[in-house]
Amino acid sequence: MRERTALQDWLTQQLSTGFAAFAGARLAATVPVEESLINELIGEALAAATAPPPAGPSAHASPLAGLDLAHLARLVRHARVHATSGVITLDVEIAVDERPGSATRPG
Repeated sequence: MRERTALQDWLTQQLSTGFAAFAGARLAATVPVEESLINELIGEALAAATAPPPAGPSAHASPLAGLDLAHLARLVRHARVHATSGVITLDVEIAVDERPGSATRPG
């Protein structure tokens, strides 16, 4: 059985508080991702979506299992995808509001 890591526990805690420890933080990144990794992630997501739920803890549980990805997605202010031969590049900007639940938008 795969054990949860300290990083997973920390990330789960941060997500549950709306990343309050990072209030006011902004991050912009350009991330090149090999096409093979994207295909692997899509394949795993499709397999997980069509497979019956496991009866107990799975040795193959995703490291993102149990995380509120919808909440994380709300922190994304900008995202753009570029595709070239064999590489997909993600340009993203993530911002954490000054106060959880505030309507502050980056300017």
